[in-house]
Amino acid sequence: MKYLDTNIIGYAIEDHEKYGSSCKKILNDVQCGKIKVCCSILVLVELINVIKKINKELKKKGRTELEMRANIDAVLSLPIQWVEMEMFIIKRAAEYNYNIAGADYIHIATMEVNGVYEILSADADFNVPQHLKRIDPLEY
Repeated sequence: MKYLDTNIIGYAIEDHEKYGSSCKKILNDVQCGKIKVCCSILVLVELINVIKKINKELKKKGRTELEMRANIDAVLSLPIQWVEMEMFIIKRAAEYNYNIAGADYIHIATMEVNGVYEILSADADFNVPQHLKRIDPLEY
């Protein structure tokens, strides 16, 4: 089991120039059952923010915006093990002192509580906790 970070989904949705195709391959492998992944519900919250930012840029360029609900439904249709943000995960995250974003503490705590120590992510901040192994989408 691996943890799936928000940026994998976001980069696939926006067809990111650098990571888009690699992230799409990861999500295809999830869909086909080649890899098993889990995520915190926080990923969905972050994904809504990502889609809103993408839509803001698309609107500026006069392009068609992404349909929020359709993208969330597509993600929810994937065989992802969703993990609720229980209070003990928040308390665990509050014990950390890494020099990374606070939301990433929630992802790390979710991983630890569920015995997952590999994360699919383009975010190099996940290299900081020495006990985790980050799998960059370009190296997947």
